[in-house]
Amino acid sequence: MITFPVKTNKENAAVSPLFGKAKYFAFYDGANLTVEKNPFDHGSELINWFLKKGVKDIVIKEMGINPYKKLKDTSINIYYAGDARITSNELIEKYNNKDLEVLNEEKMNLIIKNHESSHTHGHEHIH
Repeated sequence: MITFPVKTNKENAAVSPLFGKAKYFAFYDGANLTVEKNPFDHGSELINWFLKKGVKDIVIKEMGINPYKKLKDTSINIYYAGDARITSNELIEKYNNKDLEVLNEEKMNLIIKNHESSHTHGHEHIH
């Protein structure tokens, strides 16, 4: 079973650049694609949900540090959907053809850094 965030619950929805705050997640079991509303507010809570659903692979565009830390403690593989717009059907085709990049620690750190810098907190962090 694979999962990935999508923008809507419509057929062949575009993959969402969001992770923890994505409105929906698509689940593909090798034959059927279903879309479910994200029941959580943060990415790290999603990991237990995915494990309960039997997810083995996750495909992302970006992700924060907390869900990544939680994912590292599981056997779930993390794949990269790329920067360009991609639909659910296109992503599944790439997954089935093994055309998706597996994210290693170095690439994940770049994605997390980009994700963290895109947040506007409305305040400064003093180091």
